This record gives sequence, C-alpha cells and structure tokens, in this order.
Amino acid sequence: MKLASFGTRVDEGPFLQEWAKRTGNEMLIFTETLNEDTVAKAAGVKGITCLQTVPYSAALFQKMADMGIKFLSIRNVGLDNIDLEGAAAAGVRVSNVPAYSPSAIAEFAVTLTMHLARNLGQVEQHLRDNDYNGAMHYMGREIGQSTVGVVGTGRIGREAIRIFRGFGAKVLCYDPYPVADSDYDYVSLDELLANSDIIDLHVPGLPQNTHMINADSFAKMKQGVIIVNTARGNLIDTKALLDNLRSGKVAGAGIDTFEFEEQDLLNLEKKGSLNDPVWDEMMQMPNVVLSPHIAYFTATAVRNMVEFSMENLMGFINDGQAKNEVQAKAEATK
Repeated sequence: MKLASFGTRVDEGPFLQEWAKRTGNEMLIFTETLNEDTVAKAAGVKGITCLQTVPYSAALFQKMADMGIKFLSIRNVGLDNIDLEGAAAAGVRVSNVPAYSPSAIAEFAVTLTMHLARNLGQVEQHLRDNDYNGAMHYMGREIGQSTVGVVGTGRIGREAIRIFRGFGAKVLCYDPYPVADSDYDYVSLDELLANSDIIDLHVPGLPQNTHMINADSFAKMKQGVIIVNTARGNLIDTKALLDNLRSGKVAGAGIDTFEFEEQDLLNLEKKGSLNDPVWDEMMQMPNVVLSPHIAYFTATAVRNMVEFSMENLMGFINDGQAKNEVQAKAEATK
C-alpha cells in the first residue's frame, strides 16, 4: 500500500522508513508542508500523515478528495490550524495523536522555569560581554520556596504538577474540568493568578481560550511573576506580555509556542525569514526564553508520534475507523 508523509523532519524519517519496512508498505516521504499545491505529489496514495503548524485549508481537503485521498493522520495534538469543517465537507477524515509524551513537554516547561528562576539569560549576557563580575549579581529564586500555578490539569499538566511538587513547591491548579478524586489544590483562575510566583500553562488552544492571559490577567499577578507557555500560542496576549516585561511586572517569560508562529512560519517558508519585529524584540530580552515549538521534541515522543499516527491511518484504511479520529466540534486536550 502506498502512503505519504508531509512536513517530515529529519528525525522522523528513520522512524517512518522503519515502520514502512516492518509493515510492508510503501512510504513517500516529503519535507514540504502539505497544501493545495504540494498535495499533487501524493497522487495514488491511500492516506497522508503530516506534521505542520501552517494551515490545512478547505481547498486542500477538496484537492485530496478530488485525488481520491480520504484520510489525513496528523502526528501531533493541535487542531487549531485544521479546517475541520472543510475536511468534513470534502469527505476527508482526520485523526490526531492526543498524547505522545506528556513527560517531554512537562519537563521542558520546568526547564524553562528553572532557567528563568535563576536569571541565566542575564548571567549569560554579562558573560558574553566579558563582564564576569556583573554576572555574579543576579540572585535567583528556589522552586521549592515558590508557589506554582498550573493552568490545565490534563496529561501534561498533571506531569508538571508531579515534577514541581518534587522540588517542594506549593502548587495551585485551575481547570474547568477538575480531576476527580485528586489531591490537587484547585482554585479559581483569578486566585491562581494573584497567588502564584510562577504560572505554567497547559490548556488547549480552543477559541474560548484565546488571550486567557491578557492585560487584566497581568494586572492581577504578583510583581515579578514568571510565566511559561509550552501549550498554544493564542493563550497569551503577546502585546500585554511585552508591556509587562518592559515594566518589570513580569520577571521572566518562557515561550515555546508563540502567538504569531503560524504567520511567521509562512513568512519563513516564502521569504526565508520570520520578518516579525515582536519576535525580534523578545529575542533581545535576556529575561525571555524563546524556543521554536520544541517542548515535545524527544526521541520517545517522535517515535510515538510516528507510530500512533500510522496506527490511526491504517485504522482508517483497513477497519474504517481510527482510534483518535477528530471531527469539526472536537475539543483536543493537550
């Protein structure tokens, strides 16, 4: 059986090839993102697996349908860049991978937190400027002496809670759907914002969560708060974040999922650069850590993303159903 992979990263290629050899299928592997033009490369395939943060449009799904390709299995969680209504209208069925390694993302969030808590960006800046003495004057804070607010107690949030508690931190939690029979200290979002030294976001990028952290939210936070977002870029109003970084209200920010990432990546693909002055300004701030949506990126996670995605694709083709099929009104939990 012939299948195709788009948006294939160098690290994914060996896992895809190994899967194809093991299962006796033919896999066409493309590094290009999937769109209404590149889909032509998939002529004759039964299904497509893909990983990208740029849009999957209604026009793409219609092209797939016209080519007789009825199945798309994405190798990640997020659905915010997929026109699911367009897919349904074209008769294309879609699946995702709701959990490939919660530990990978939670550990990365804690890594960003520790970097910011010990002011390593400022220390590194002084050392690069050959100012050894200046680098010695940034007093850090201990995670175990901090109150950490975890927003979202799904798979990743629960793993983050476990790790932060391991440091001895007091952990406050907010989730509109609390975990039953847990020992988590659930509070309102406003109470979490007001009492947390560190705020760690782990909620999906649903429309209702857009700018859940905004100017009003920052006004409720402690002076010198640290905020970390490894979840979805739309959760934080970046303009409000910048205002509060400039004023010093926010002592540090760790951003793995950037609000304007989708457009920036389109610019990168078309023009060879992000062309984003907001990103450029934040890159110059030593108390900000920006990373290119890599919190998930471990060997364990990549293998799972490939294997679970292909399991979904074969389920569609062979059994008429995939374990992780998503539809227009589905709500993904990261």
